[in-house]
Parts: sequence; structure tokens; C-alpha cells
Amino acid sequence: MPATHEPQPLASPLPRYAPDREFPPYRFVPGLNAHPVADPRGHSYRGGAPEPPPPRMRPERWRENEEYLFGCDLYNHAYWWEAHEAWEGLWHLTTKSDTEGLFLQGLIQVSASHLKLHMGEPSGSEKLARLGIEKLRRVESAVGGHSEYMGLDITSFCDAVDRRVIGRDDQSPWPVLTLSL
Repeated sequence: MPATHEPQPLASPLPRYAPDREFPPYRFVPGLNAHPVADPRGHSYRGGAPEPPPPRMRPERWRENEEYLFGCDLYNHAYWWEAHEAWEGLWHLTTKSDTEGLFLQGLIQVSASHLKLHMGEPSGSEKLARLGIEKLRRVESAVGGHSEYMGLDITSFCDAVDRRVIGRDDQSPWPVLTLSL
């Protein structure tokens, strides 16, 4: 069944990591509202002009990476399609099989899984969540078993996604990206 409303963020106050960036006027849900970049009514429509690439920053400088931080804000506030887009621009700048590439792709897939779940597609959501968690767990292994990468406690986040999306536990808290600043 297609979504009939935009997803809503958690009621509790969530941290903002890029507070100077404004949120889009709506959360894109396919079939519900104008495609952000393809439709002239879209909130990010550029008349066919490509989005300029974000600046390349090393993962250890994640605190300075406004696009990464804004992607986290978008995700936490239920702008899942928009978070995916923010991180995808960064992902395209990486070597896809390296730690940073896997990390960003894992976040992209988890964000997309939330949108699929909201749209009433639990099997697609579960598949994307599994793929995202698998990549994030590979990052965790690559950094020597440390749970944190680019400010995110990977273990806690993956466990929360697993419970909520794969375990389909509606009583579990929604997985939030809490960064260690």
C-alpha cells in the first residue's frame, strides 16, 4: 500500500549536527509528493543542472564535513531520501570498497530501508537493512573491532536497526545517529 503521508521524526528533541543548514520543505516519499530533483516543483530542482559535488574530506575530519553531518540531521529527522542523497554525493568521492565507502553505503542503505518500511514494503526494507548492517559491520572489523567510526557507535546503531527493522519490533526505539562530538 502506498504511503499516504510523510514520515514524522521522533517527538523527543534530536541533536543537530549542521544547525545552519535548513531542512527541505517536505520529506520526499515516491508517489506522494514531487520528486525533489526531477520535478520542477521539487524542493531541490535545478533545471537539469547536476548537483555540484561536495568537497572531499578524509574520514578523520568528519566533524568538519558539513555534508556528512547534514546527512545525519536529515536521517534523524525522517528525511530519509534526502539523507541518502547527501551521503551519496560523498560516497561517489570514495573508493567504494574501502572503509569510508562501505560506511557511507551502509548508511545509505539503512536510510533507504526506513523509507521502504514507511512505504509499506517490509521485505524491501529488510533486505536493504541487512545489506547496510553487513557493510557497517565490515567497517567495524576494518577499524580493529572499535565500535566507532566517523563519530558513530556502529555496534549500537546496527543493533537498533536490526531490532526495529529486521526484527520488526515496533516497540524498539527508532535507530538514531548519535555522533560523539
